[in-house]
Amino acid sequence: MAKKWWVLAAVGCGTFMATLDSSIVNIALPTLSKEFGVDLYQVKWVVVVYLLVITCLLLPFGRLADYFGRKTIFQFGFIIFTLGSALCGLAPGLGELVAARVVQGLGVSMLMANGPAIITAAFPFRERGAALGTMAMVVSTGLLSGPGVGGFLISHFGWRSIFLVNLPIGLLGILLAQKYLEREKRRPGRLSFDFAGAFLQTVFLLSVIVLFDPPNISISGTLPISIPRWIMAAAALIIGAIFVRVEAEAKAPVLDLSLMKSRTFWSANVASLLMFISFSSIFVLMPFYLEEMLHLAPHQAGLYMTVIPLTIFFVAPISGRLSDRIGSRWLSFGGALVGAVGLLTMSGTIGPGLTATSGPMSISLFLMAAGLANGLFQSPNNSAIMGAVSTEKLGVASAFSATIRNLGLVTGTGLATGLFAWNFKSSQDFISSLHVAHRACAVIAVGAMIFSLWKENPRKESRRG
Repeated sequence: MAKKWWVLAAVGCGTFMATLDSSIVNIALPTLSKEFGVDLYQVKWVVVVYLLVITCLLLPFGRLADYFGRKTIFQFGFIIFTLGSALCGLAPGLGELVAARVVQGLGVSMLMANGPAIITAAFPFRERGAALGTMAMVVSTGLLSGPGVGGFLISHFGWRSIFLVNLPIGLLGILLAQKYLEREKRRPGRLSFDFAGAFLQTVFLLSVIVLFDPPNISISGTLPISIPRWIMAAAALIIGAIFVRVEAEAKAPVLDLSLMKSRTFWSANVASLLMFISFSSIFVLMPFYLEEMLHLAPHQAGLYMTVIPLTIFFVAPISGRLSDRIGSRWLSFGGALVGAVGLLTMSGTIGPGLTATSGPMSISLFLMAAGLANGLFQSPNNSAIMGAVSTEKLGVASAFSATIRNLGLVTGTGLATGLFAWNFKSSQDFISSLHVAHRACAVIAVGAMIFSLWKENPRKESRRG
């Protein structure tokens, strides 16, 4: 087998481990809520802090990988994530679990900042879409395995086992990376790192995430809009403007602003941000709907949630290959369109939506639509992003796109849980609160449709070999 496929296997191992962990934890949230005696708003930090660490560190690790080499950073990512998984499995309480998730997030940020760049460098243009489509299959396999495996492990061995299952996968990944990834030459001279930019980026991302956290005081009856939120929005804009100014003058910026000269690059990233925000409501709230409203066991809820990644598993490779032929614009648009319609249907805006008496067929169709939307969108959009930059900027571009993706997930998680918690006053409000969250996310998916069409004509997209 050609070496490039072993490289794909090494990167895929890290991606699988990260996505498996993510999907397992989502299905475990109702169990963790009961185990530690906390509500949805508190237990969500098991997910949010993990995504937050990843989001804040992806760009710095992308820059460090360009200097120290992608193999070095990638291997350290495997080691740290595996250690974090062990700490999660041994955590005695919610606080310790959240702290261990920080360690996991540190490791995953090293993996995710470099995975797409390693693959893009290993494959020629005509095979890039297929390779990224294969990675989407790996992602969907991790997501596919997570709910079912997680539900089974929780039901039979307890919640700690969902973290310990990462250990053998992590060890395999370390061995594959050591043997097949090429060690790049370290750049000559001293490391020039933009510490000011890294700090401002972290503060900016924190302010954006806090912006979507539910406030205690509201001036709206249905949406959590408050005076503190407006103040935080203004602060985020100011910090963001300062960050851009600092990066424009930095010698070795964390974010290379020259990437934004490509309309395809920035519009595809905005579309990705909006798409992941919109689907966070499904990833986070559906396990609670299945277990709390329909009273399903964790393993039963896990089987339902496998419908999404199972659909992605079959759709993503096809859309990836099609994007190599016809470009990414209309495929990404179609995925966002299916997503918007699906969310509107789930919210009851089109049809009855999810109810307390929804049957297996209707629930499965809703989740299948979510998988179809993501499968159509992800591979073409990722191929467009990585194909819009030069080889020497792959590390930063890869880290930036991963940062955007995780910013969408963490922001969407805060938005979805915030809208749900704000409208949830009693058990009778569960369905209506769920509908409010899905309806708001459908509007955001429309934005992803618009920015998908904003990309350059397929003939103008980079064809770097």
